[in-house]
Amino acid sequence: MHIAGLDLAAKEDRCSGFAVIRVNKPKPKLIFLKCLSTDYEIIGNIIKYGISLVAIDAPITPKPIMREVDRVMIKSGFKVFPPSFSWMKRLSQRAYNLYLTLRDLGIKIIETHPKSALISSRVNNVGKLCNLLGISIEGYEEIINRSKDLRDALISALVAYCYVMNTCVKVVKARDGEIYLIRELVISANG
Repeated sequence: MHIAGLDLAAKEDRCSGFAVIRVNKPKPKLIFLKCLSTDYEIIGNIIKYGISLVAIDAPITPKPIMREVDRVMIKSGFKVFPPSFSWMKRLSQRAYNLYLTLRDLGIKIIETHPKSALISSRVNNVGKLCNLLGISIEGYEEIINRSKDLRDALISALVAYCYVMNTCVKVVKARDGEIYLIRELVISANG
């Protein structure tokens, strides 16, 4: 089984980070990490790798308005930009169109927010997070540290991994949406 994380850019001429994790045994492993551009390229790679689940870092909503789920995230201390912000409108529209296409192909899509997922896990960097989850990133360590888009794509893929494993996922729910994060993985110094 393969799952993916997508740090979607608002425009097709910008880097949309894309990460693929092979979930199968003997050990989960990051097998692809790259900047993609067009929706065609994104969909093509999802099909090529036989992806069953994609966690997308973008608001998935038919209308780019402030949602209740965004308010819940903000009240919970997570800094998210609502879909109603000017540049977020374009991102929301692109994400929703991609969601419709992938859904029609039978691919499960969930919404995530990588920075909030890392914060909710209480782990301070993506390398440590991969290690705690038992996911090999061999060969990708350097590129992860150089590119925020790719790092966010990997965190999104880790959220997808937690979703399919059902052991480390945390969900923020409201009547108009769900945003998937990673539950706390380390005990804080205060208890």
